[in-house]
Amino acid sequence: SHLKTYTFHEGTLPPDFSLDFEPAIFNLPEFFLMSESTGWLSFHLLNVRTKAAVASVHFNVSDGIARSPLKAPFGSIVCSYNINPQLVFDFLEDTESVLMKRGVKEIFLTNPPRAYASNTLSLLETFLLNQKYLVTNAETGSLIPVGETHFADRIRHSEMLRNKRARNAGLEFKRIAEKDISEVYRFIFECHKQKGYKISINEMDLKNAVQSFPGRYLLFGIFY
Repeated sequence: SHLKTYTFHEGTLPPDFSLDFEPAIFNLPEFFLMSESTGWLSFHLLNVRTKAAVASVHFNVSDGIARSPLKAPFGSIVCSYNINPQLVFDFLEDTESVLMKRGVKEIFLTNPPRAYASNTLSLLETFLLNQKYLVTNAETGSLIPVGETHFADRIRHSEMLRNKRARNAGLEFKRIAEKDISEVYRFIFECHKQKGYKISINEMDLKNAVQSFPGRYLLFGIFY
C-alpha cells in the first residue's frame, strides 16, 4: 500500500502539493537560494492521496560533496510528526541512491536541535548511524521554553540577584527595530572579534534575510 500512496520526487515541490510539516526558515527555498542560486538538489516524499509532502531535504552539490545545509545553522531531512519509520528509511535510501548516481562521494547533514522535533530526529539519527554515517561535529544546544510563568520567576536565585543588580544599575532591555540591523551586526561583529571568534554570516546576507522574511528575525538589546 505504501507504493500506491507514496512516491519519491526529485526537484521543486509540485504546485498542487503542500507540506505536511512546518519547515524551519533555513529549509525554505526562498532562504537558501539567497546565499547560492545554483547547485541545489531537492527531494520530497509525496503522499499522492493527500497531495502533501511528508518528508523533504535540500542539498547543495559541489565537487562530489552534497551538503544540507550550505550556509545555515542546520538543514537535513525534515518530515511529518507521525510519519511511518519505514518511510523515513526508504526516503533516506532513495535520496542516497540518486546522489550517488549524480557522482556524489560524500554527504554532510546538519540536524537541527532535538527540541525541534524530538521523535523524528531520534528516528533519523538512528537510521543515519545504521547506514554508517559518522558524527563529525556534536554541538551542545540550549533551549528556553516560553510559558505562562515570567522568566524572572523561573531562573536560579543567583541569576535573579544578577538580574536585579542590572536593573538597579540602570540597564534597560529594549526591542530593536529591523531597520537597525546594521548597528546590531556591527556590535556582535566587534564582540566576536575581541574574543577571537569568527562570525557565521556576513552583514549583507543577514540584511537580505531580515528584509526577505519580515517578522522572522526578532532583535533585542540591553542598553545603558
